[in-house]
Amino acid sequence: MMFQKRIANLKLFLIPIAALLLLGGIFIFIFTNGRPKTVATYAQVWSAVEKHGIAPTDSTDLFRAAWNDKNDSKGESLLSALTFIHKDSGVNFNFFVFKDDTAAHAARISYWRYLRYDSGRYGSRSTNQEYSSSASNFTVCWVKYDSFYTVCSRVGNTVIYAEANADSNELVKEILKEIGYQ
Repeated sequence: MMFQKRIANLKLFLIPIAALLLLGGIFIFIFTNGRPKTVATYAQVWSAVEKHGIAPTDSTDLFRAAWNDKNDSKGESLLSALTFIHKDSGVNFNFFVFKDDTAAHAARISYWRYLRYDSGRYGSRSTNQEYSSSASNFTVCWVKYDSFYTVCSRVGNTVIYAEANADSNELVKEILKEIGYQ
């Protein structure tokens, strides 16, 4: 009888401790992974690109016209776009600022679907290396197949599409890190 009473008392002690540890773990996860990222400005991205000795181009009118010609709503919601192509590393980098988070989210999904299912650039899911993560105000996805690497990231009302040779994707990763998107 005494033994059963000790086990009951031990359960009363361990259950609240386990619940507190679980809640603490959830809090730490949310605090470290769920915090919103700061949205980079057009000027910050321009500066980060120039820091690597690359001259970016304002491609707002180009993308707006192309999307409007296709009756694509992205053209109407695009505020600004910045592009650079770095032939030495095979990088094609695009940064877009949209009117709101909803338009940016739709643009990211549209590009990701095109890339994954319609572009013909990637093999089956079993032959790709892929990563996708969403929390708070951001989503990041990347895929690597053979020697091709693509990242599609959204933070707030901005989206980045970047493609590179897989062996030289460090330039993309450095820029993403500098603007706080990695």
